[in-house]
Amino acid sequence: MSVATASHILEKLEFTRDLPTVPVVLMRLLRYMEKPLDQVDVAQIVNLISQDKSLAGHCLQVANSPLFGSSHEDEVVSIQASVMAVGVTRIQQIAVSCSLLRLMPTISFGLNPAVFWAHSLGCALVSREFATRIGYPDPAKAYVAGLLHDIGIVALLWVAPHDFRRCFEEASRHRIPLHEAEQRVLGITHCESGKIIAQNWHLSQELTDVIVGHHSPAIAPSSSVLTSIISVSDLLCRIGGLGYGYSEDKQTDFTEEPAFAILAAKYRALRPFDLARFTFETEGLLEEVRAVVSQVYGAH
Repeated sequence: MSVATASHILEKLEFTRDLPTVPVVLMRLLRYMEKPLDQVDVAQIVNLISQDKSLAGHCLQVANSPLFGSSHEDEVVSIQASVMAVGVTRIQQIAVSCSLLRLMPTISFGLNPAVFWAHSLGCALVSREFATRIGYPDPAKAYVAGLLHDIGIVALLWVAPHDFRRCFEEASRHRIPLHEAEQRVLGITHCESGKIIAQNWHLSQELTDVIVGHHSPAIAPSSSVLTSIISVSDLLCRIGGLGYGYSEDKQTDFTEEPAFAILAAKYRALRPFDLARFTFETEGLLEEVRAVVSQVYGAH
């Protein structure tokens, strides 16, 4: 495609009113999650989520799943009870995840909304687990970054749905990564469209860096560690069958990935790191994600 197409899409992203406004609940939750846990007012979190009946219902579905490590035997039936069961950090993560549901167009333009949410949620969970394993100090931040890393896809679906469909068909037909098909067809990728959304929503610089650089973490030197965690987790999800609904013909040696090299230089836990074992252990997690997404979307 010509550069004009890319500039036209970027212009629409900058000035269009077609983009979904960020849910108020999502922005307030993201702000809460930037605070130290001892400064978080649990009652405010509970009230914020409970006031939105649809969001609260989705949160309870996810909170009652095995995904968030709840040890309760009986089903939790209120947000207050879910905080007691899984903790305030987990319920914030669940609520941010469920808020993402509302941003997708209801019509599929190649990419099934449920598949997109499954990939985003899977990447968030794998990122959190991976961050914990290597000793990254803020696994909760890794979760949010993993959840929002592909927000640029949502932007493209809103402002250029038919162009995005062509990208998706190109990626599916040639079994290539989606961002490569976007570059080939549009001349831009969801990383660039995501940057505009991140700036419009006033997301933190670190989150913006992840959104822009998760396919090339070296371009975000100040946030390269977090960006690399998301990059590795994104790849793990895609090769684990929790990608965008098609198989990529991609042979991946993680030890040769730039993201892995960035992390290995900083974290001794990666020298060596039993990636095969970690990949095997995440298979069950990804299967649980599929089950939860099926349950939540089936309830729409």
